[in-house]
Amino acid sequence: MGIEAIDHWVLVVTDLEKTFAFYRKLGLEAGWQERPGGRGTRPIIRISETQKLNLYVVDRYEIESPTFAPGYATGSADFCLRWEGTVQEAQDFLKQAGVPVLQEPAARSGAQGPGTSLYVRDPDDNLIELITYGDPKYQ
Repeated sequence: MGIEAIDHWVLVVTDLEKTFAFYRKLGLEAGWQERPGGRGTRPIIRISETQKLNLYVVDRYEIESPTFAPGYATGSADFCLRWEGTVQEAQDFLKQAGVPVLQEPAARSGAQGPGTSLYVRDPDDNLIELITYGDPKYQ
């Protein structure tokens, strides 16, 4: 019994359609999820079967809730997604998708230990790191 993984986290965004389009370029599923109790749907980015991003659009939601983080701001997120494949494959994929890479890949420390990663920004300037492990070119 205890904490086993991250289930979801929240991104505050300004333009839902731009956000959906960007994360779809990264190969992720973007869409709507039914909320329990007949409370409609919410916009999400599906990372995996067990992880997602909930999207809160600025000026669309009432942010006066004890369950919403105070001092929210767009562009303040910094998170890392694990890439399946080599960092060169990630670079090639991003280039083909038209997503600029902020700097050349470098050795960094991730949740599984040493890895190789690169960074991109989403439409709201959130910093997204893509990390891969065991890339022979960078070991």
